[in-house]
Amino acid sequence: MGIGVSRRDSPNQLAQSVGQWVQIDAHVLLLVFLPGLLFKDAFEVNFHLFRASFGQLLIMAFPMVLAGTVLTALIGYYVFPYKWSFPLSMTFGSILAATDPVAVSALLNEVGAPP
Repeated sequence: MGIGVSRRDSPNQLAQSVGQWVQIDAHVLLLVFLPGLLFKDAFEVNFHLFRASFGQLLIMAFPMVLAGTVLTALIGYYVFPYKWSFPLSMTFGSILAATDPVAVSALLNEVGAPP
């Protein structure tokens, strides 16, 4: 991490910033940023609409995220030249398959899509 960010003999602000972010514990990031991201959408959810569409979520959204995870993992495992193990490829697939719910929600609200 931080390859090409700075030279060893003259550290700059970007290298110092990257160095500080690398030192942060992952649990701290999750405990600080994740609640705020989840709260906004959870607060604005129409419970009755969510309950009415829950079956569609189970039938369509959940399997397609799993399929996207597996297909991305297979590409990472068989196509990329990194010789990753399959669990590492699945981790890669799960990171790329997950959508950002805050960004999707903001985009749908911006274009005026119905809830």
